[in-house]
Amino acid sequence: MTLGPADPHPLHVDSAAITQHITWDIARTAAREAALTRARGQATTQRLTLPYAGGWMRLMAAEVSALGIFGYKEFHLASDNSVRYCVHVFDTASGRPLGMVDAAKVTTLRTAATAAVAIGHLMDTDAPTRLAVVGSGAEALAGVAALHGVLTLDDLRVTSRRETNRAAFVGQVARRTGLTATGHAEPATALDGADLVYAATNSGGQVVLRGADVTHIPVIASIGSTLPNQRELGGEILAGAARVLVDTPDVLHESGDALEARDAGLTPERVELLGTALQQERGEVEAMTVYKSIGSPEQDLVLAAMILDAAATCGFGRRIAPLSAPKVNL
Repeated sequence: MTLGPADPHPLHVDSAAITQHITWDIARTAAREAALTRARGQATTQRLTLPYAGGWMRLMAAEVSALGIFGYKEFHLASDNSVRYCVHVFDTASGRPLGMVDAAKVTTLRTAATAAVAIGHLMDTDAPTRLAVVGSGAEALAGVAALHGVLTLDDLRVTSRRETNRAAFVGQVARRTGLTATGHAEPATALDGADLVYAATNSGGQVVLRGADVTHIPVIASIGSTLPNQRELGGEILAGAARVLVDTPDVLHESGDALEARDAGLTPERVELLGTALQQERGEVEAMTVYKSIGSPEQDLVLAAMILDAAATCGFGRRIAPLSAPKVNL
């Protein structure tokens, strides 16, 4: 990957340009690269959350030595309840800013793309797959779109709390992918006979799936519960799984689901890093396998860098005035 010739004018790429120019292939390539750099010890990361009156700011910083970049994603909640995101990317050798990427879509893209990479490694991508989606929001829809390019989806069902959301989801799936989905009020109906469950919920701290709901499911992917106070899977699911795959070791102390699972007997030694799994031959799924994701700074940084690379190569985005001149000693 190259971000083109050295240019003192950083690139700015907004969400409209990302929607128009960035494909799922690019997002999945970035997700795979990020997972491998993490597993090979080529990424260093750190998180910081700063609460303040009326909101909070969260920083997710990373350095990826394999690509010669460092940077951070910053996102914050304002008092009007809006959340804003941006990724800043810098060149390691010179320290110059390479660009800024509106990250409102980056977060959704990298989450779904990383899950698709994990699931594509776990499952037979040519075999017809019966997919049950738990949740009907933007993250769930992105997950289906990302999986559509990886799996042979034969039967697609969605379950969520609100009928209007399920109906909207079914319509969006048809428009974006051409797939036919059916909505189900009862989770048991949606889960019946499924080969894969993709859980992407915002449950307000309530557990959505318990062990008894998924005993027959070979593969479960869960992208909700990214903070200690968030929940999606009962802890017994992770604790009882034959194999647990995570995008980052931070899952074990950042996710409310994993915290309960640790209390139920899940140990760090039983957890496998996605990038490590990707370096191995794909085997048969013999018993329940769970992929649990909370997102990680290197995922945002690598995808943002690839977006900037595509922008520099294909001529979208816009150059802005030079930023952060080197310090001059007087």
